[in-house]
Amino acid sequence: MSIAHQLAVREQKGCSLIAGPSHSEPYKLGDDARKPLSDTKLDLVYSPDGSLLAVIGSDAVKVYDTKTGSVSASISVANCAIASFSPRSTFLLTWERLTDELQASGGNLRVWEAATGKFLSGFSQKNFSKDAWPYIKWSSDEMVAAMRIADGLHLYSGNDLGKGVIGKVSHEKITSFSMSPGAAPYKLATFAPEKGDKPGSVKLFAYPNLSTPLSSKTMFRANDCEFMWSPTGSACLVKVTTDVDATGKSYYGESKLTYMSGDGKTDGSVPLSKDGPIHDAAWSPSGKEFVVVYGFTPAKATLFDMKCKPVFDYGTGSRNTVLWAPHGRFLVLGGFGNISGNMEFWDNNRKKQLSAVKAPGSTNYSWSPCSRFFLTATLFPRLRVDNGFKVWKYDGRQVHMQESNEEMYQVTWRPATEGAFPDRPSSPNAGQNVGSPAGVKEEVKGAYVPPHLRGKEGETRKTLSFHAFEEAK
Repeated sequence: MSIAHQLAVREQKGCSLIAGPSHSEPYKLGDDARKPLSDTKLDLVYSPDGSLLAVIGSDAVKVYDTKTGSVSASISVANCAIASFSPRSTFLLTWERLTDELQASGGNLRVWEAATGKFLSGFSQKNFSKDAWPYIKWSSDEMVAAMRIADGLHLYSGNDLGKGVIGKVSHEKITSFSMSPGAAPYKLATFAPEKGDKPGSVKLFAYPNLSTPLSSKTMFRANDCEFMWSPTGSACLVKVTTDVDATGKSYYGESKLTYMSGDGKTDGSVPLSKDGPIHDAAWSPSGKEFVVVYGFTPAKATLFDMKCKPVFDYGTGSRNTVLWAPHGRFLVLGGFGNISGNMEFWDNNRKKQLSAVKAPGSTNYSWSPCSRFFLTATLFPRLRVDNGFKVWKYDGRQVHMQESNEEMYQVTWRPATEGAFPDRPSSPNAGQNVGSPAGVKEEVKGAYVPPHLRGKEGETRKTLSFHAFEEAK
């Protein structure tokens, strides 16, 4: 029997846990059995295995057991700004503003034993950037941890960072890095942006042989970088961007997508068939394929295999986001942010679009761990009105809507370990009478006709569309 779903909600009145949705009709949420946890409004985060929930308060971080809702640890951290768990939920990492007192007592970036709240080690980290968080990154098995320094990375024993540095990666002017998921050998990807006439650079290392990179690539027009590892760590997509498009075609700057194999033997640009920005890219949970959303509006979406060969074209649409369900069977191609909440629900195994619907005003969105539900939320302060969330089935059918009469800041699924939920196919009638691709395409208007010619014989009737949509194939 599948385990129960749980949602953690953070609102103006505080944090609470909600059961649901149920696995069968009518997919009821247990709002009547809501369990309040804390009156804090600051932040909350689940552990990767879903067993713990860390809630940040003004004077402490409390760690809750998600089954019972009871406090398992209370960590005295005043003014904590952010927290995160290690991959196996063993450690909790916190950051607070650096003070002279913290500097003298071990630092403001601290590692705790998650289950008990025991202090383990600390570091000084003056500046904070959410894009660089977490500052300490563990390997999937927590055997090795890495932290960025001015000219590279320091590596530590993942189970005991207090033992000191066990290895170093050298990469001058480094601004970001990422550690591969999966088993050893652990790979580390690093990035240094271009400066003046010196190009940016991406390097790939494998622990413990850190003196020489497996691969090194230089590139101009590279100010920022995002690493997207396959779930197995066998390959990495590298997206580099610059704020200014040298061609003047895009207001959003210029972006490039590069494929790098985990062994460093293969790298090259992902072949994209349409000009324009790269909006999003994501690996399938299987690690054998990935989807890229790219190009000027209407954006194109293409499925690639491990050799960067296009294997399926999802056509074009008003979209800028791709979200895989945890089992890799379903995916959503969405248009959020500056697009009005378009959502295309696809059965990727069958290469079939199940429906196309809209969730206007959505600021957050995610799949449930069972891959059967999709959550969209309208949250404060991105939007100050109509806060709340909706739950959709994998085929785009809305099954729940919950409005909040106060400010809602966060709503998130409790994660589950791999294998907790079975991989179930879509039903034969999935998506029927829900929505169609036409429901999210922009209206095609006729050409402009001057007022004095309207309704007269010979009036121009040619249609004019700046956004020619293409079908999936």
